[in-house]
Amino acid sequence: MVKTEEFELPKRLPKLIVFDLDCTLWTPWIDYTYGPPFVYHEETNSLTDKKGEKLKLFKNITEVLTMIRSFPDTKIGIASRTGTPDWARMALKYFQVPELGCSMYDLIDYMEIYPGRKIQHLTELEQSSGIQCEDMLFFDDELRNKEVQKLGVHFVLVDPAKGVTTHQFKSALQQFDRQSSCVQTTLPF
Repeated sequence: MVKTEEFELPKRLPKLIVFDLDCTLWTPWIDYTYGPPFVYHEETNSLTDKKGEKLKLFKNITEVLTMIRSFPDTKIGIASRTGTPDWARMALKYFQVPELGCSMYDLIDYMEIYPGRKIQHLTELEQSSGIQCEDMLFFDDELRNKEVQKLGVHFVLVDPAKGVTTHQFKSALQQFDRQSSCVQTTLPF
């Protein structure tokens, strides 16, 4: 295992780590805002919509994205069923990852942002990235999206009040390694 600070990276990492947006990376749902023009607030790394209501990242998101970028050969994807995909892309361009000196948008390798089922989003991500579903780790706040497990995707349910936390992310990496290391065999009788 490779050691990073106090966390020991598992031997096998996902090739693609995918995130939902609303209530997973930020709050509230972007569809529930009044929309653009958005105003970016550098001191809080947050946005306000045209009526002054706030859209903010959850506490650990930039740390998690920075950690992923330190992994060799791991890509970042987005799978969101928002009804306002242009607003979501705009927000990704505004939100900054200060640790890396870039926007969140700059870190995303693959995006599927449109109304539809997550099965469709993850299938499209598999096709566009060339990465098999079983090599993907997916974080989402809605239990109904667990259906992506049928594709072989490793699903992690996120608390919509907290978003993805550093602890949850590290635990998910370890679980991915354990599950990926298991080989199912068929025994003849």
